[in-house]
Amino acid sequence: MTTDQGPIYYFCTRQHAYTVGVMLGYYDHGLGDLVRIIPYEHMARLGPVAPGTFIFTDFERLSAARLQAAISLHRRIGSLNPDLLLLNSPAIVPRRFDLLKRLKAAGLNHFDVHRLEDRKAIHRFPIFVRWESQHEPPVTGLIDSADGLERAIASLPARIRSDPDLMIVEYGAAPSADGRFRKYSAYKVGPTVYPQHCFINESWYIKFPGTRFSEADRAESRAYVAQNPHAAQIERVFALAGIDYGRIDYGIVDGQVQTFEINSNPTVLARPPGWEAGADYSRYAQMHAQALRGIMRPASGPNLLLGDGSMSVDAVHADAMRTVRWRVAGFSLRWRLSLRALKKRLARIFGHG
Repeated sequence: MTTDQGPIYYFCTRQHAYTVGVMLGYYDHGLGDLVRIIPYEHMARLGPVAPGTFIFTDFERLSAARLQAAISLHRRIGSLNPDLLLLNSPAIVPRRFDLLKRLKAAGLNHFDVHRLEDRKAIHRFPIFVRWESQHEPPVTGLIDSADGLERAIASLPARIRSDPDLMIVEYGAAPSADGRFRKYSAYKVGPTVYPQHCFINESWYIKFPGTRFSEADRAESRAYVAQNPHAAQIERVFALAGIDYGRIDYGIVDGQVQTFEINSNPTVLARPPGWEAGADYSRYAQMHAQALRGIMRPASGPNLLLGDGSMSVDAVHADAMRTVRWRVAGFSLRWRLSLRALKKRLARIFGHG
């Protein structure tokens, strides 16, 4: 039996391989060939793989047929070698709506969610409408009444308001003492829970830090990362969700974690080093790499044949990384062109001044 560490196999959709691919391809973390991205699109073609750790993600982006294939593969791996570590069972990880319902029923969230067809029973306002499976801003702003909800839904295009992916969310945030809102984000990687950031914004819906993100705000975020103050509550949420790998986004209301969502395929890093002058994101790569090392296990047992053998695991990973590089190159080109256009506009303005 060898004592070498087995690889980590990361299952996700090909289009969203960048979530870990940027970290793997552009940052110095020492993991080298020990993490392999396997897009679901290629899992049926996969050749033999060495025993290792398997992480399943991205369930909300899978068709029903592909989700069933992921469930079957997860079970097959477990039957071939019961000693392997498998994170996130596709058969039990809830989607956003079911997760939030579960948290409300358990008393861990104060706010509830509803389907559009059940909106007549809503008595708690304000509310807003958003997509269940997409990681996009809400479809509406905050709505204060049942009549307002009806008007908001009627104003949506027919193809949108009839989409079963829409859901109604009761407002569950609250401003801090300074009048601003805080969104906390923390990762769970097997037994490790580590905080990544605290974003502070004037708006209740937070995707990024506000424009007034000061040095004091940065210090607050660094203290949050260092102290991990909500670890015990976060563990309870992940345990209730049955999620072993993912990122929780949450707020704090009356001292209690209020979970907005758990993303099973969260972005570790979106941009390569040097993208933004003066910004060093390598610490995020190091934090995640350290957590990944914590789930690596000594390789033991024979190789596992998981597909028809027409693509090696290295070829599958290389294909995923090509999509990552294309994405980064595309962003880089658009960024350079936008800067070039800005410089031309400024030159015209000051040239005629």
